[in-house]
Amino acid sequence: MSKNGIATNKKVLDLFNMMKTGTLILAPSFQRKLVWNNAHKEKFIETILLKLPFPEIYLADGEIDLDIQTSKTLVVDGQQRLSTIYQYVTASPEFTIKNISKFEKLSKQEKTDFFDYTVVVRDLGRIPESEIREVFKRINSVQYALNAIEISNSLYEGEFITTAKNILENNALFTSLEVFSEGEFSRMKDLEYVLLIMSTIEEGGYFTSDKEVKTYVEKYNNEYPNKELMSNNFNEASKLIIESNLPPDSLWIKKSSLFTLMVELIKIKNKYGYLPQEQTLAHALKSLEEELHINKKEDVSKNMFAQYYYYTHQGTASRKGRNVRGQLISKILEESMNVN
Repeated sequence: MSKNGIATNKKVLDLFNMMKTGTLILAPSFQRKLVWNNAHKEKFIETILLKLPFPEIYLADGEIDLDIQTSKTLVVDGQQRLSTIYQYVTASPEFTIKNISKFEKLSKQEKTDFFDYTVVVRDLGRIPESEIREVFKRINSVQYALNAIEISNSLYEGEFITTAKNILENNALFTSLEVFSEGEFSRMKDLEYVLLIMSTIEEGGYFTSDKEVKTYVEKYNNEYPNKELMSNNFNEASKLIIESNLPPDSLWIKKSSLFTLMVELIKIKNKYGYLPQEQTLAHALKSLEEELHINKKEDVSKNMFAQYYYYTHQGTASRKGRNVRGQLISKILEESMNVN
């Protein structure tokens, strides 16, 4: 088969039935999460209703089940468009319609025209997964603004990222404390956050922004020796924070301070093998937050509380700012464990 794949046509009805029967896989491991909001979805459906063209989608053959002689098709590019079609026809609660007619309200002829709409499909055939990922990379590097973590997720579906995903699936920290918005979840900001914490622990110290994350994603792509240790420590630290019953307006559930707190708790766990008690931690964090507010207007060059406050509200991700925050929280945690 040509490296460009074969351009064919499929009707919306054919693609819908493939999705309905599960023979069309919308979210292979290299695909990103859905990021379209309802307005985007409505505009896309309107394109079909108006019989206007939209860009081709890319498909590839999945593995054949030799026992039952069936195969599945993978969506390389076009996940959001196909998902929107399925949600529209099935009246999915994930697609709230305000400005266009619902599918059930269309006339018989309009429904027929919708299902008869021709979609241009580029069939890549049966090619190695490495080539599928390369196609995905090139399509999305040109057409769409994927963030760095989404690209890494697509290119390195390895042990480091898998560990981070497993942590998210089995951890209630971010949902319990409402750390991220729905939009941030959809853009994988929670995954980016966990990878940043993991990379900081592996680095053994803080760094600017997310500059070292890719290093560890690549380094531990095939094997991650600290997988179990990292998962256990992350979950124990998260559980401790949740059980400390911090108030909803607490500084410690804001992204920057929660990041530092998680890193320093995991470092404490690695160092001593255990963590402080819930009440002890809650009291220490409450006292520290009070000190930060009392001292926030003091001389930043001389007052460690003023320094912390400054670097928390400055809105930067500098190494120096992270170190200042880390040193103060580390000091408080050490004291809470009666360790000098």
